[in-house]
Parts: sequence; C-alpha cells; structure tokens
Amino acid sequence: MSLRTEFEAVLRPFGEAHTLPTACYVDPEHFARERRVILDRSWICVGREEEVALPGAFVLAPTDAAGIVVVRGHDLVLRAFRNVCAHRAMPLVEGSGRCEHLVCPYHGWKYDLDGRTRQEGRALREVAVSCHRGFVFVRIEGDRPYDERLPPWLAAAYLGQLSRVGRTTNEVAANWKLLVENFQESHHFGPVHRGLERWTPHTAATTWSGEGEWLGGRMPIVEGAETVSRSGRFGGRRLLVPAGADLRTVHDAMRFPTLLTSLQPDYLLTYRLYPRAVDRTIVVADTFFHPASTGDPDDVLAFWAQVNAEDRAVCEAQQRGMASGHAVPGPYASCEDGVHAFDARVARALLEEAP
Repeated sequence: MSLRTEFEAVLRPFGEAHTLPTACYVDPEHFARERRVILDRSWICVGREEEVALPGAFVLAPTDAAGIVVVRGHDLVLRAFRNVCAHRAMPLVEGSGRCEHLVCPYHGWKYDLDGRTRQEGRALREVAVSCHRGFVFVRIEGDRPYDERLPPWLAAAYLGQLSRVGRTTNEVAANWKLLVENFQESHHFGPVHRGLERWTPHTAATTWSGEGEWLGGRMPIVEGAETVSRSGRFGGRRLLVPAGADLRTVHDAMRFPTLLTSLQPDYLLTYRLYPRAVDRTIVVADTFFHPASTGDPDDVLAFWAQVNAEDRAVCEAQQRGMASGHAVPGPYASCEDGVHAFDARVARALLEEAP
C-alpha cells in the first residue's frame, strides 16, 4: 500500500479512519519530509517574552543540531537567527543568557544583535519571529502568517507576566507525534496515571473541536478537589482564570504542531517539543503561576514530575514497539477522536508530497 493511500485512510471520518502509517514513526527519510513540510514551515514556540525582556537577553531553541537563537536587540527589537556563524558554521551560543554581541567561539567573529558583522560583509541568517500573549514563536521557512485565534479559555486567561516556577528539559527516545498523540487522549489515565485519574477521571473527558491551529479537550475536576496537584488545593496560588470562569475544569490544548498547554484554574503547564530525529524529541516542560501567588510550588511540581515520567516511559516503550517490525495501522479507539484530529492534520500536510 502506498503512503498516499495510507494517508487517505487517516483522513476518513472518525470511526472509519486508520492510524498513521508506521513509517511515520520509524523512517528517517519520512522524518526529513516532516521537517521540511511541517516543522520548518510552522510557527514553533521557543519560550516566553519574560526570558528575553532586557537588551542583550537571548534564548536558544534546540530546533535542530545548532538551533535558533532569539535575542533582544539594544534597540529593543526581538530577532531570531540560525545559531551558526556565517564564516564556518560554528554554533554561537548555548542555553540562555545576556550579551553585548554574539561572538563565535571558533574564530572570534563578532555580530551585532541585529545579526550584522563588520567582518567580510556577512550576516547571520535571520528567521521570522512573532510574539503572542507573552509567548515567542519562530518560523524557519515559508511565508505562513501567524494565526492569532486562541481557544476561548486561553483567550480569557491571565497570560501576562507569568512567574515560571519550574522547568525540566528531557530528551525522550520517541517520535514527536507519539508524544502529541499521548497528550491528545486520556484513555491511558487509568493504567498509567493513577494520580491524574484520581482528580480528572478519563471517562468524563471531552474533546474540543479546535480553533485555527489549536486542538484541545476538557476534563472536569472531581468534587471535593480545587485543582490538580498532590494536595488538590490551591494553597495560596492566585487564579489564572477570570472572575466567573469555570473553576471545575482542566483545559488542555495543543497548537499544531509542537506546543502543548494545560490550563488549570491556578497554574499553566506548557510542553515545547523539539523533534531532533525520527526517534528522539527534546521536551521542555514549564510550570507557570500568577506572579502574586504564594505557597509551596512543590505541591504542583512534584505531582507533574511523576506524571511526566510516566508519560516518558510509555512513549519510549511505544517507540520500541513501532520499531519492532510488528506494528501496523489500525482503527482508533472510540475515545481517541482527539488523536485522530491531530493525525489528520499531519496526513493532510504530508499528502501534498506523498509518493
């Protein structure tokens, strides 16, 4: 069966559709096609504006082996560049920090924060950058404009100067789409996440049809609990949702292709996925509170450290199964409409170049 035929099977109505072809998870050539057709042409979240608020502040997004450096100029303009020297392709920076110039550690070539250098008349290769509701996005190739539509709960939430209380960065030995698909369903809560199942039972979860680039879902919080954490209590955390909003629901949403968000009444989780190989994905997980919040962040951080470790383990095991030679596409479970919605976006994009 050709890839085109398999993608067309994904695009059938839910209930008739089949999952993505196994090659999408294990074939390096297919991964290269996804990078060219989907990842490089999409707006990819690289962090929050708070991280690059001051002149000279920079962050490095690990989009590929060298990455994209996003830097605030002395003129206060935010710019993004491929993180390679125009001379001999040496990576310029690592991590995050603050600088007067971008300096190549190999031959000492110095770049102003607008990407220009006085040496040999060369400049860094600039990529598109855009900021929305405090989040910073880059687009490496193409001319697709940023779609500003938001899920209603994110549009209403306080997303101003958030306080980041936790960050973890992990390299997960799994294809990026397995991580998104795992996020798009709660079918696995019972066997995998006893903590989540306790506060947000999977049987009550519903899928949100999407707005623009977003897909999402809602999960009611059980009676007797205020939020999802070790204690199930707000514990001094200020609410991120407006007065009169629904305080009894967790709202999850993914912005295609690689930003995952989970809005609780009192905090926001984000997961930024950076696909690096067909079976390797860097995941940057951030936890944000309202800046006026008090109390112990560990009530939230310890809870999600456990959940994230559980997800990492099952996704890595699933990747091994995909690579075993025994995996074949099949029908979706009746509760996996959110997974199908994501897979259909992938298939629709790839059909343009499918053999």
